Amino acid sequence: LFNALLESLLFGMSHLDPFVSKSSLHGIGGIAREHLQNKCLDGHLSQHPDIFDNCSGRLLQDVVFHPTLIWDRLEPAGMCLLPLAAVDIHRFAAVVNSLSQKVCPPEHQGRLHAAFQSLIQPEVLNKVCTGGYEGRKNRIRFKKDFSEFVKNIHSFLVMK
Repeated sequence: LFNALLESLLFGMSHLDPFVSKSSLHGIGGIAREHLQNKCLDGHLSQHPDIFDNCSGRLLQDVVFHPTLIWDRLEPAGMCLLPLAAVDIHRFAAVVNSLSQKVCPPEHQGRLHAAFQSLIQPEVLNKVCTGGYEGRKNRIRFKKDFSEFVKNIHSFLVMK
């Protein structure tokens, strides 16, 4: 049941209808945030450890790296990516490495990795679930950094 729900959300995040895509992105981010706070998916992750990897990979490939990025989805995509990366930074890095080889020519892979390194800051990821002023400040910082990241990578990914 959970896998079917997640697959529906993954399908919806790249849907043409902005309401469907934004709602799906919000749902995926909510699942990741809930897991960060309560470890509620530990049992399911023990049998399917790549759940969040698949979400991150699909988000990056179908939404962020897509040549015709729809800019009204930029903020929901960033707010979805933040908790997905925070669940397990090492697995997220492996997803990024794998995707960079698929979507980016070798001469631009170093640039893509540098862009990810500047986007994914450990001090921001550690405070993903923090409420109040501190949490809001980090989410605002990530939104700004994510917007710059997308503009930067699209400058060389689209021109490949």
